[in-house]
Amino acid sequence: MSFELKLARRYFRTRRKSLVRFTSFIAIVGIAAGVASLIIAQAIAKGFSDEMRNKVLKNTSHITIFNESNTNFSNPQIIVQKIEEIENVQNIEPTTYESAVISFNENSGYGVLRVKEFPAKEQRSKEEPKEETKNQRPKTKDQISLGKELAEKLKLKIGDEAEIITLENEETPNNSKVIVKDIFETGLYEYDSTWIFVDERNYLKLKNLQKFSPKIFSVSVKDIYKANETAEKIRNILGQDFKVLDWQEANKPLFAALSLEKKAAFAVILLIIFIASLNITTTLSLLVNERKTDIAILRTCGAKTKNLVAIFLFEGIILSLIGIISGVIIGLLVCFLGNYFKIISLSKEVYSLSYIPFRVDFSSVLLVIGLTFLLCLLAIIYPVLKASKIKPLEIFRMQ
Repeated sequence: MSFELKLARRYFRTRRKSLVRFTSFIAIVGIAAGVASLIIAQAIAKGFSDEMRNKVLKNTSHITIFNESNTNFSNPQIIVQKIEEIENVQNIEPTTYESAVISFNENSGYGVLRVKEFPAKEQRSKEEPKEETKNQRPKTKDQISLGKELAEKLKLKIGDEAEIITLENEETPNNSKVIVKDIFETGLYEYDSTWIFVDERNYLKLKNLQKFSPKIFSVSVKDIYKANETAEKIRNILGQDFKVLDWQEANKPLFAALSLEKKAAFAVILLIIFIASLNITTTLSLLVNERKTDIAILRTCGAKTKNLVAIFLFEGIILSLIGIISGVIIGLLVCFLGNYFKIISLSKEVYSLSYIPFRVDFSSVLLVIGLTFLLCLLAIIYPVLKASKIKPLEIFRMQ
């Protein structure tokens, strides 16, 4: 170990004047609080962004295809065959969305009727269907699947009979009796409070149609981050008469807003860390003033400028590392406890999500450590230069 580092450790451990001890403590606490806050803020932002993206991708198509005129496709099989030949395409599902009103007893609500196969069993509600009798819930009635929030709003349970109103030929109301077959939960409030799923067979019965003509094709891809490339290939195959929208383009405003929020929080807290690191400047300036005699003696004994610079540089680095390491430990501990106790609960009507997890990205943690250390080094420069310019003769003359 070099003598500069030994002296820096000795100065750090030696009893200091009360003001130097106080400023050292404030510097460490300020840096630790800033680092912990930045780690927590980044974990919350990443958790919210990841939850939104995962739930959106899980419950909506990666690529959506529809006519510019929003009309039904007359030859869906040909389109399906063309798209299935594209390399990244995993599945293509013809579907239709349309507005509907669903009512049960005296309760009613707006819904979006979507042609879709019923959710898998693991996604269904745990409620058991009521026992059916010959006088109620006849098997000939159409079956639907409801979002959990919509079902709770209407007080519907699996097996209940509801009334659904759609528009026949977009003009004439069509009133039908339906049976609730499933209750599903996506985790996004706007989906769970409006979506009504019906499979193709029940949709045809509901609308009194002989043949299903979709308005939309929902395409799932193998690699979601190549969805834009796949969408471009679909555009080239289908031509200009079709609108092709990938998930990144469809949700661009949402993810842009989340990204901006994350960057803004990062910049603000980093500024706070810089202000906290200025306490190191105060601490080292006071320490240099306290150790003027030691510096003069070292100079007399042959210590060079670079030796003095190294001593107080190591002193500042020790203070910085204690603050940074403490901040990292506190930040990671808060994230762990936050996930364990689920402390961030939100109003799902406002934020779509009822809970935000803390998602720690260790590359972000390393970035926080690196930038904080750099800011601390900048704060160390002034007192270090001040120590290097002390003249021993002037110090001895003042003694």
